[in-house]
Amino acid sequence: MKFCSGAGAVALVAAVARAQSPKLDQVNPSLANTSLQTEATDNGVKVNTTASLRAGPRGYVLLEDTAARKKIFHLDHERQPERLVHALGHGAYGTFESSGDWSNLTAACWLQAGAKSDAFTRFSVVVAGTGGSDAGRDTHGFATKIYSECGNQDLVGNHLPSFFINDGILFPDLVHAVKAEPDKGFPTGGTAHTTAFDFFNQRPEGAFQLMNVLSDLGIPRDVRHVAGAGVHTFRMLNARGESTLFKWYWAPALGHRALVYDEATKIAGKNNNFQRVDLYNAIEGGLYPEWELQVQTFPDDGSYMFQGVDLLDPTKIVPFEMKAPLTLGRLTLNRNPSNFFAETEQINFSPANVVPGISFVPDPLLQWRLVSYDDTQNHRHGSPNSYLLPINRPLSPVDNNFRDGAMQPLVHTGASASTPNNIGGVVGASAAEALPFLAESVNGTVGRYPDIATDSFGQARDFWYSLSPSARQHTVDAYRFELGHVAPTVAAAYVADTLARIDTCLARRVAFGIGAPLPPLDSGPREPANATTYPSLYPLAASALKPRLDGLVVALLASDEHLSAADFSALTAAFGAEKVLFEVVAPRQGNLTTGVSANQSYITTASIFYDAVIVGGATGNTTTVPPAAQEFLREALGHAKPLGALGGGTPPAFEALGIAPDAAQGLFAGGEAGAVASAVLGGLKSPGRYFERAGQGLDDVGICT
Repeated sequence: MKFCSGAGAVALVAAVARAQSPKLDQVNPSLANTSLQTEATDNGVKVNTTASLRAGPRGYVLLEDTAARKKIFHLDHERQPERLVHALGHGAYGTFESSGDWSNLTAACWLQAGAKSDAFTRFSVVVAGTGGSDAGRDTHGFATKIYSECGNQDLVGNHLPSFFINDGILFPDLVHAVKAEPDKGFPTGGTAHTTAFDFFNQRPEGAFQLMNVLSDLGIPRDVRHVAGAGVHTFRMLNARGESTLFKWYWAPALGHRALVYDEATKIAGKNNNFQRVDLYNAIEGGLYPEWELQVQTFPDDGSYMFQGVDLLDPTKIVPFEMKAPLTLGRLTLNRNPSNFFAETEQINFSPANVVPGISFVPDPLLQWRLVSYDDTQNHRHGSPNSYLLPINRPLSPVDNNFRDGAMQPLVHTGASASTPNNIGGVVGASAAEALPFLAESVNGTVGRYPDIATDSFGQARDFWYSLSPSARQHTVDAYRFELGHVAPTVAAAYVADTLARIDTCLARRVAFGIGAPLPPLDSGPREPANATTYPSLYPLAASALKPRLDGLVVALLASDEHLSAADFSALTAAFGAEKVLFEVVAPRQGNLTTGVSANQSYITTASIFYDAVIVGGATGNTTTVPPAAQEFLREALGHAKPLGALGGGTPPAFEALGIAPDAAQGLFAGGEAGAVASAVLGGLKSPGRYFERAGQGLDDVGICT
């Protein structure tokens, strides 16, 4: 991967910042550098276990080879149970910096003026296991641990602002439904199967969340271009005990970008760690991703309602058009982990981990999450002491009576292990020091209340009406793909019971594609001419794209007869100015006769790993375009990416595909390399992808009239 210029200076600044990191200072004593050290057993005796102890060169292995036995036994236990959900993940260290004094809202120390805290963020996917693809269609996890001076604050969320269910008691059923079917053991990833959609149809309050996942929001390009959201409503308490309700979000500084589904499935087969690699390389190259912490605040008047939206229902959101968010600070990820297992895999998250100034509301999904997360971490680690692991340990003192248990690393001294005590043990915090809670009066009739949902379909309808024609088509195609793998009776029921209650045209388009009965035209809601739309619901719209291109990658197609050194220099200068990366792709790797070096070949890479493609101009009289290059371009064309070609008129590479230069369609050509590069970069800034190329792939919506 070629990195843009200027990365060295950024990395130098980061090195200074790392030396001033309190969390790194805490972790450093736990680092173990075994480089060039002599091998020793767990009891400190030097050994060499590169060959077994045997009874002769062709004899049996001897049981008295205790060093080898310990080595094998340790390997047997080097994997712990994966997370039930969010098993597949990756992460990085960074810093969170408060952008102001928010003491009017909260006493949380990490949100006060000038506060700067170390942090670790883990990104994940919900359904797929550790061997799955991080680029697959899914709800993506976005969990951040802020190591503040007053304790660890965990912000545990997803990349979408709502959820599938509104009561934690249904979480086991949701997980069982979306995971592999119990009789078959497959599919091991995704929701395109019968048990999932049977559940979705029984619990229609998740219709909005599912439509989000089945839109292109469900297949983000990488984690640098995703948002985060807390899903629930939480409570802030200031020093005076005053309460403000809030919902939190991470807004990516780079904006949002997504894959197309065909691209995502191919990436899964060629590099199922694509997003992990992207984040790692960006940080190593000094391209540090950033997010703004934004909150929507609501008055705490006891109703837990805002303009008709139930703030205790995690399947509902408050669009930003109804309540604009406030920016509280910025998260920057700037250091990759030293050891993936010890840090990224062993880190624990729990929404119960809050500091003074942050508290909870009676959302029944949140309430169960507060107890479930710690329990599942204890199961995963096989010990209640994982909070003492270096990655999990707070910077503030941890003094308690949590004693013994498997793998207790501390040697507690003293005679007392209880509180209260009068013999020198742990002392309970004073009322002024202790974690505060709102002094609210709670009164109600005990009972199970299953019908807390109101309108299960309205926000899904708002989302549908807010999509462009191409975004709607992608969503329809996703429903068709998912339901096309579902038992026909269940698929037809979902169309009739859920989709038709969102929008009749949506339901008819999906039904037509899967061969299900079409709901009658007058059977349900139809889009009015003056439908209310909420652009904030779909931040992938071209009008919402951010102009920053940091870390996007362009493929330069070259050969021994294409892409001169002068053109290469002009192209890369344009890329460096925008912090855009590039790779040279040719029939073979290595130095080409043009003086350009190819670091990828058509065997080692594919167009799916690039955001745009530029074909080098011929350095001689050749007009031949190799078949592999044609296929590379054809695939990128089908994925609606900007394409460039050097050369006057219609370049041979375009002629081979039957296309001509057309800037409005993202097809750029010309003899001046810098100008072509600028045009392609402009296309990446907006619209990013050219889905409207000649109405490519759009349904005839006459089915709805």
